[in-house]
Amino acid sequence: MTLSAFHPARLVIDHLYFGAICSMPALAPAMGRAVAIGGMAAVPAWRSALRANARLALGPQASESEVRAVAAGMLLNMQRSIADILLSEGISTDALASRVKRFSGQEQYHAAHDRGRGVVVASAHMGAFEPSIALLRKFEPRIHVLFHPDPMPRFERARSALRQSLGVIEHAVSDGVSAWAALQDALRANEVVVLHADRVMPMQQGSRIPFLGASDTVLPTGAVRLALACGSPIVPTFCYRNGDDLEVEMMAPIYCEVESLRSAEVACHPAQRALVTALETAIRKHPSQWMAFMQVREGRQ
Repeated sequence: MTLSAFHPARLVIDHLYFGAICSMPALAPAMGRAVAIGGMAAVPAWRSALRANARLALGPQASESEVRAVAAGMLLNMQRSIADILLSEGISTDALASRVKRFSGQEQYHAAHDRGRGVVVASAHMGAFEPSIALLRKFEPRIHVLFHPDPMPRFERARSALRQSLGVIEHAVSDGVSAWAALQDALRANEVVVLHADRVMPMQQGSRIPFLGASDTVLPTGAVRLALACGSPIVPTFCYRNGDDLEVEMMAPIYCEVESLRSAEVACHPAQRALVTALETAIRKHPSQWMAFMQVREGRQ
Protein backbone atom coordinates (compact mmCIF):
# COMPACT_ATOMS: atom_id res chain seq x y z
CA MET A 1 0.00 0.00 0.00
CA THR A 2 2.95 2.33 0.60
CA LEU A 3 4.51 3.95 -2.45
CA SER A 4 8.27 4.31 -2.66
CA ALA A 5 9.68 7.80 -2.20
CA PHE A 6 10.07 8.47 -5.92
CA HIS A 7 7.17 6.43 -7.27
CA PRO A 8 5.64 8.14 -10.35
CA ALA A 9 2.16 7.74 -8.87
CA ARG A 10 3.21 9.86 -5.92
CA LEU A 11 4.21 12.71 -8.25
CA VAL A 12 0.93 12.42 -10.15
CA ILE A 13 -1.16 12.49 -6.98
CA ASP A 14 0.77 15.32 -5.34
CA HIS A 15 1.18 17.61 -8.34
CA LEU A 16 -1.89 16.88 -10.46
CA TYR A 17 -4.67 15.78 -8.10
CA PHE A 18 -3.72 17.78 -5.02
CA GLY A 19 -2.67 20.71 -7.18
CA ALA A 20 -6.03 20.67 -8.97
CA ILE A 21 -7.89 20.73 -5.66
CA CYS A 22 -5.93 23.81 -4.58
CA SER A 23 -6.44 25.53 -7.94
CA MET A 24 -10.13 24.67 -8.36
CA PRO A 25 -11.63 24.21 -4.88
CA ALA A 26 -15.20 24.30 -6.16
CA LEU A 27 -14.49 21.09 -8.08
CA ALA A 28 -12.89 19.30 -5.12
CA PRO A 29 -16.00 17.20 -4.28
CA ALA A 30 -16.36 16.04 -7.88
CA MET A 31 -12.66 15.25 -8.15
CA GLY A 32 -12.81 13.32 -4.88
CA ARG A 33 -15.71 11.22 -6.15
CA ALA A 34 -13.87 10.53 -9.40
CA VAL A 35 -10.72 9.44 -7.57
CA ALA A 36 -12.71 7.23 -5.20
CA ILE A 37 -14.53 5.51 -8.06
CA GLY A 38 -11.43 5.22 -10.21
CA GLY A 39 -9.24 4.03 -7.35
CA MET A 40 -11.61 1.22 -6.41
CA ALA A 41 -11.83 0.14 -10.05
CA ALA A 42 -8.19 0.47 -11.09
CA VAL A 43 -6.01 -0.13 -8.01
CA PRO A 44 -6.32 -3.72 -6.74
CA ALA A 45 -4.25 -3.08 -3.59
CA TRP A 46 -6.57 -0.26 -2.49
CA ARG A 47 -9.66 -2.31 -3.27
CA SER A 48 -8.37 -5.36 -1.41
CA ALA A 49 -7.33 -3.51 1.75
CA LEU A 50 -10.43 -1.34 1.95
CA ARG A 51 -12.81 -4.25 1.43
CA ALA A 52 -10.99 -6.38 4.00
CA ASN A 53 -11.25 -3.58 6.55
CA ALA A 54 -14.85 -2.84 5.62
CA ARG A 55 -15.70 -6.45 6.35
CA LEU A 56 -13.98 -6.15 9.73
CA ALA A 57 -15.91 -2.98 10.53
CA LEU A 58 -19.26 -4.44 9.49
CA GLY A 59 -18.80 -7.89 10.98
CA PRO A 60 -19.12 -11.36 9.43
CA GLN A 61 -22.87 -11.03 8.87
CA ALA A 62 -22.42 -8.26 6.27
CA SER A 63 -23.34 -8.98 2.67
CA GLU A 64 -20.87 -8.50 -0.17
CA SER A 65 -22.84 -5.49 -1.42
CA GLU A 66 -22.64 -3.86 2.02
CA VAL A 67 -18.89 -4.47 2.16
CA ARG A 68 -18.40 -2.93 -1.29
CA ALA A 69 -20.47 0.13 -0.37
CA VAL A 70 -18.62 0.75 2.89
CA ALA A 71 -15.22 0.27 1.24
CA ALA A 72 -16.15 2.84 -1.41
CA GLY A 73 -17.35 5.18 1.35
CA MET A 74 -14.04 4.81 3.18
CA LEU A 75 -12.12 5.94 0.11
CA LEU A 76 -14.54 8.81 -0.57
CA ASN A 77 -14.32 10.06 3.02
CA MET A 78 -10.56 10.00 2.73
CA GLN A 79 -10.79 12.32 -0.29
CA ARG A 80 -13.01 14.68 1.72
CA SER A 81 -10.46 14.74 4.51
CA ILE A 82 -7.61 15.44 2.08
CA ALA A 83 -9.52 18.31 0.48
CA ASP A 84 -10.33 19.78 3.90
CA ILE A 85 -6.62 19.98 4.71
CA LEU A 86 -5.51 21.28 1.32
CA LEU A 87 -8.13 24.06 1.40
CA SER A 88 -7.53 25.09 5.01
CA GLU A 89 -5.15 27.99 4.37
CA GLY A 90 -6.14 31.08 6.34
CA ILE A 91 -8.91 29.43 8.36
CA SER A 92 -9.05 30.51 12.01
CA THR A 93 -9.23 28.24 15.03
CA ASP A 94 -12.74 29.51 15.83
CA ALA A 95 -13.95 28.92 12.28
CA LEU A 96 -12.56 25.40 12.26
CA ALA A 97 -14.04 24.59 15.67
CA SER A 98 -17.42 25.97 14.59
CA ARG A 99 -17.76 23.09 12.13
CA VAL A 100 -18.38 20.86 15.16
CA LYS A 101 -22.13 21.14 15.75
CA ARG A 102 -22.41 18.43 18.39
CA PHE A 103 -19.95 17.83 21.23
CA SER A 104 -20.48 15.24 23.97
CA GLY A 105 -18.48 13.86 26.88
CA GLN A 106 -16.57 17.02 27.79
CA GLU A 107 -17.64 16.87 31.45
CA GLN A 108 -15.93 13.52 32.04
CA TYR A 109 -12.93 14.75 30.06
CA HIS A 110 -12.55 17.75 32.38
CA ALA A 111 -12.95 15.50 35.43
CA ALA A 112 -10.12 13.31 34.14
CA HIS A 113 -7.88 16.30 33.44
CA ASP A 114 -8.54 17.75 36.89
CA ARG A 115 -6.54 14.84 38.36
CA GLY A 116 -3.42 16.77 37.30
CA ARG A 117 -1.69 14.01 35.37
CA GLY A 118 -2.34 15.25 31.86
CA VAL A 119 -4.60 13.49 29.37
CA VAL A 120 -3.89 11.09 26.52
CA VAL A 121 -6.54 11.73 23.85
CA ALA A 122 -6.65 8.58 21.71
CA SER A 123 -8.48 8.66 18.40
CA ALA A 124 -8.97 6.82 15.11
CA HIS A 125 -8.56 7.92 11.51
CA MET A 126 -12.18 9.02 11.17
CA GLY A 127 -14.11 12.16 10.34
CA ALA A 128 -11.97 15.29 10.52
CA PHE A 129 -9.02 15.41 12.91
CA GLU A 130 -8.02 19.09 12.87
CA PRO A 131 -11.49 20.51 13.72
CA SER A 132 -11.41 18.26 16.80
CA ILE A 133 -8.05 19.78 17.74
CA ALA A 134 -9.42 23.29 17.16
CA LEU A 135 -12.30 22.49 19.52
CA LEU A 136 -9.88 21.16 22.13
CA ARG A 137 -7.76 24.30 21.80
CA LYS A 138 -10.67 26.38 23.07
CA PHE A 139 -9.96 25.08 26.58
CA GLU A 140 -6.45 23.60 26.33
CA PRO A 141 -3.46 25.98 25.96
CA ARG A 142 -0.93 23.28 25.08
CA ILE A 143 -1.70 20.28 22.89
CA HIS A 144 0.93 17.84 21.65
CA VAL A 145 0.29 15.63 18.60
CA LEU A 146 2.28 12.51 17.72
CA PHE A 147 2.25 12.06 13.95
CA HIS A 148 3.98 10.52 10.97
CA PRO A 149 4.87 13.06 8.25
CA ASP A 150 2.91 12.42 5.08
CA PRO A 151 5.05 11.49 2.05
CA MET A 152 3.02 13.82 -0.18
CA PRO A 153 4.82 17.20 0.11
CA ARG A 154 1.88 19.44 -0.78
CA PHE A 155 -0.41 17.71 1.70
CA GLU A 156 2.19 17.67 4.48
CA ARG A 157 2.93 21.39 4.03
CA ALA A 158 -0.77 22.21 4.27
CA ARG A 159 -1.32 20.02 7.32
CA SER A 160 1.76 21.32 9.13
CA ALA A 161 0.77 24.93 8.41
CA LEU A 162 -2.75 24.29 9.72
CA ARG A 163 -1.50 22.73 12.94
CA GLN A 164 0.97 25.56 13.39
CA SER A 165 -1.88 28.05 13.05
CA LEU A 166 -3.78 26.09 15.73
CA GLY A 167 -0.81 26.33 18.10
CA VAL A 168 -0.33 22.56 18.15
CA ILE A 169 3.06 21.14 19.15
CA GLU A 170 4.00 18.35 16.74
CA HIS A 171 6.22 15.36 17.54
CA ALA A 172 7.22 13.06 14.68
CA VAL A 173 7.24 9.30 15.24
CA SER A 174 10.65 9.29 13.53
CA ASP A 175 12.06 11.35 16.43
CA GLY A 176 12.02 8.14 18.44
CA VAL A 177 13.15 8.35 22.05
CA SER A 178 13.26 12.16 22.07
CA ALA A 179 9.59 12.34 21.03
CA TRP A 180 8.66 9.76 23.66
CA ALA A 181 10.47 11.72 26.38
CA ALA A 182 8.88 15.00 25.29
CA LEU A 183 5.39 13.49 25.42
CA GLN A 184 6.01 12.14 28.92
CA ASP A 185 7.24 15.56 30.01
CA ALA A 186 4.06 17.10 28.59
CA LEU A 187 1.81 14.74 30.53
CA ARG A 188 3.73 15.32 33.75
CA ALA A 189 3.15 19.05 33.20
CA ASN A 190 -0.61 18.29 33.00
CA GLU A 191 -0.74 18.97 29.26
CA VAL A 192 -2.60 17.04 26.56
CA VAL A 193 -1.18 14.48 24.14
CA VAL A 194 -3.22 13.46 21.08
CA LEU A 195 -2.48 10.40 18.97
CA HIS A 196 -4.17 7.80 16.80
CA ALA A 197 -4.61 4.28 18.13
CA ASP A 198 -5.99 2.41 15.11
CA ARG A 199 -2.98 2.24 12.77
CA VAL A 200 0.66 1.25 13.14
CA MET A 201 2.69 3.92 11.36
CA PRO A 202 6.13 3.47 9.80
CA MET A 203 8.86 3.38 12.48
CA GLN A 204 6.18 2.60 15.09
CA GLN A 205 5.86 -0.63 17.06
CA GLY A 206 2.65 -2.58 17.13
CA SER A 207 1.35 -5.66 18.91
CA ARG A 208 -0.98 -8.43 17.88
CA ILE A 209 -4.28 -7.53 19.54
CA PRO A 210 -7.79 -8.94 18.86
CA PHE A 211 -9.78 -6.22 17.09
CA LEU A 212 -13.16 -6.10 15.36
CA GLY A 213 -13.59 -9.85 15.73
CA ALA A 214 -10.22 -10.79 14.22
CA SER A 215 -7.35 -12.30 16.19
CA ASP A 216 -4.52 -11.49 13.77
CA THR A 217 -4.81 -7.69 13.84
CA VAL A 218 -1.87 -5.45 14.73
CA LEU A 219 -2.43 -2.17 16.59
CA PRO A 220 -0.14 0.46 18.12
CA THR A 221 0.26 0.35 21.89
CA GLY A 222 1.78 3.81 22.31
CA ALA A 223 -1.29 5.43 23.86
CA VAL A 224 -1.50 2.87 26.66
CA ARG A 225 2.26 2.65 27.22
CA LEU A 226 2.43 6.44 27.50
CA ALA A 227 -0.52 6.60 29.89
CA LEU A 228 0.91 3.86 32.10
CA ALA A 229 4.33 5.52 32.17
CA CYS A 230 2.81 8.71 33.60
CA GLY A 231 -0.36 7.50 35.32
CA SER A 232 -2.42 9.58 32.90
CA PRO A 233 -6.04 8.94 31.93
CA ILE A 234 -6.87 8.03 28.34
CA VAL A 235 -9.92 9.70 26.81
CA PRO A 236 -11.01 7.96 23.58
CA THR A 237 -12.24 10.76 21.30
CA PHE A 238 -13.78 10.47 17.84
CA CYS A 239 -15.02 12.81 15.14
CA TYR A 240 -17.90 11.86 12.85
CA ARG A 241 -19.32 13.55 9.76
CA ASN A 242 -23.04 14.34 9.62
CA GLY A 243 -23.39 15.78 6.13
CA ASP A 244 -21.38 18.99 6.17
CA ASP A 245 -21.43 19.16 9.98
CA LEU A 246 -19.18 17.38 12.45
CA GLU A 247 -19.77 15.62 15.76
CA VAL A 248 -17.08 15.03 18.40
CA GLU A 249 -17.66 12.31 20.98
CA MET A 250 -15.46 11.93 24.06
CA MET A 251 -16.00 8.51 25.58
CA ALA A 252 -15.56 7.45 29.21
CA PRO A 253 -11.99 7.99 30.46
CA ILE A 254 -9.74 4.98 30.96
CA TYR A 255 -7.92 5.63 34.22
CA CYS A 256 -4.34 4.39 34.56
CA GLU A 257 -1.88 4.22 37.41
CA VAL A 258 1.88 4.36 36.96
CA GLU A 259 2.98 0.93 35.85
CA SER A 260 6.11 -0.37 34.14
CA LEU A 261 5.36 -2.99 31.50
CA ARG A 262 7.31 -4.60 28.72
CA SER A 263 5.98 -3.81 25.27
CA ALA A 264 4.76 -7.39 24.82
CA GLU A 265 2.66 -7.16 28.00
CA VAL A 266 0.63 -4.13 26.94
CA ALA A 267 -1.61 -6.05 24.53
CA CYS A 268 -3.28 -7.93 27.41
CA HIS A 269 -3.52 -4.97 29.77
CA PRO A 270 -7.06 -3.91 30.81
CA ALA A 271 -6.41 -0.34 29.61
CA GLN A 272 -5.51 -1.58 26.13
CA ARG A 273 -8.58 -3.80 26.01
CA ALA A 274 -10.77 -0.85 27.06
CA LEU A 275 -9.24 1.34 24.35
CA VAL A 276 -9.84 -1.35 21.73
CA THR A 277 -13.49 -1.55 22.82
CA ALA A 278 -13.84 2.22 22.36
CA LEU A 279 -12.26 2.03 18.90
CA GLU A 280 -14.59 -0.79 17.90
CA THR A 281 -17.64 1.13 19.13
CA ALA A 282 -16.74 4.23 17.11
CA ILE A 283 -15.85 2.34 13.94
CA ARG A 284 -18.96 0.17 14.00
CA LYS A 285 -21.10 3.25 14.58
CA HIS A 286 -19.82 4.86 11.35
CA PRO A 287 -17.93 2.16 9.40
CA SER A 288 -17.68 4.08 6.12
CA GLN A 289 -15.97 6.97 7.93
CA TRP A 290 -13.06 4.81 9.08
CA MET A 291 -10.24 5.78 6.72
CA ALA A 292 -8.77 2.29 6.86
CA PHE A 293 -6.32 2.67 4.01
CA MET A 294 -3.91 0.07 5.40
CA GLN A 295 -3.59 -3.60 6.28
CA VAL A 296 -4.48 -4.22 9.91
CA ARG A 297 -4.43 -8.02 9.78
CA GLU A 298 -0.95 -9.43 10.27
CA GLY A 299 -1.48 -12.48 8.11
CA ARG A 300 -2.48 -10.32 5.13
CA GLN A 301 0.41 -7.87 5.11
